[in-house]
Amino acid sequence: MKIGVKRTSVRAWIVGIAALFFAGFPTDVSAESNLAAPDFQTKASFDLVVQKSPVLKLGAGRLEIRSAFVTYTNEFFGGRTNALKIQFFTQRIGAETQAKLLKRDDRDIGKNGYAGLVLFLDAQDRVRQANLTYVIPGTTVVRTVASSPEELTRYISDYHFDRSRLRLKSRGTYKTAFDEKDEVLTLSWDTDIDLRVFDQIKR
Repeated sequence: MKIGVKRTSVRAWIVGIAALFFAGFPTDVSAESNLAAPDFQTKASFDLVVQKSPVLKLGAGRLEIRSAFVTYTNEFFGGRTNALKIQFFTQRIGAETQAKLLKRDDRDIGKNGYAGLVLFLDAQDRVRQANLTYVIPGTTVVRTVASSPEELTRYISDYHFDRSRLRLKSRGTYKTAFDEKDEVLTLSWDTDIDLRVFDQIKR
């Protein structure tokens, strides 16, 4: 009778130690991705109005953003300059999508439309140029929306980048000249983000 009690106690002790040991390890991938959700969730809007164009569809379009993915990259200009690439999507970013984005694959989440904001940086990580991309099926518009100090001050009201997070408030409107021979359009954006940055600098 005493031996039975001892064996039961030893078995219970082993089970308890095992439970404490495995509790320190993630056992559910989805739980890990849920913890990372705030790194991608945001709200923003992008509007495009095309009044004249030989290739773009005329009319107005709008992207209501639910998530964004920010990378620190040197993929532009042959690696000669560093930039922050912010990809804005109309859908939430789950674990599977996150894995694809880390491999530079945005085909699935961006197939119904997305916007991109690329901030080119100087040696002190200050913004020196901003390029905006607006994409919906059948339409792609890419413009440099700010390159002078005056434009950057006008369109960026808050900016902080510490190599791990980006805080950015940017709102503005880009317009082509109304008497432009080939194309007349207006591109507007309103963003307010505070998100994790993924380092993809090629060293």
